[in-house]
Amino acid sequence: MRRLLLVLTAAVALAGCGNRRAAVPDTATPGPPLGTNAAIYPQAGLRFSAPAGWHVEPGQAPLVTTITTGRAAIAVWRYPRTEPLPVTARALEQAKSALLAAAAARDATFAPQGARVTRVGGRRAVEVLGTEAVEGARRAVRSTHVFAFGAEVVVDASAPPHDFARVDRQVFRPLVRSLHLGPPKAAK
Repeated sequence: MRRLLLVLTAAVALAGCGNRRAAVPDTATPGPPLGTNAAIYPQAGLRFSAPAGWHVEPGQAPLVTTITTGRAAIAVWRYPRTEPLPVTARALEQAKSALLAAAAARDATFAPQGARVTRVGGRRAVEVLGTEAVEGARRAVRSTHVFAFGAEVVVDASAPPHDFARVDRQVFRPLVRSLHLGPPKAAK
């Protein structure tokens, strides 16, 4: 009996040998989009094409939604404004300077890579590119601020610096290009 137990124990031990360990899935690298899905937020007056295969989570005002995969994230905000929105070239340049100053004040490690006055969906906008620290990790960011319908709509997109160019090309810029703004609809 003892000999049988010894043989069975050895057989079980040998059966486990040679099996390779399963690879740990990579949950940190931002995944590519698997197409797009329509993202419609009538209460915020927003619609855009969100990357399919990414996690979309509705937010609570002023946050409209967050969209994430791996260490890449997009946050869409709608801040109602009572002050006049920038419409002149001079006012937009001032808004650009104020956004750069606010980013530097919020994070001493912020390093601007560029900023420009532009248009998104036919609306006046300011775009800021840079790197910053988010919870101690370096992140490359594209922050787009669109001024329309009594609000500042902000699309903050970030990813680790080594993934940013790819994710920016595949997801961030196409999402911003697809952004359509309208007046917010009252909740029913």
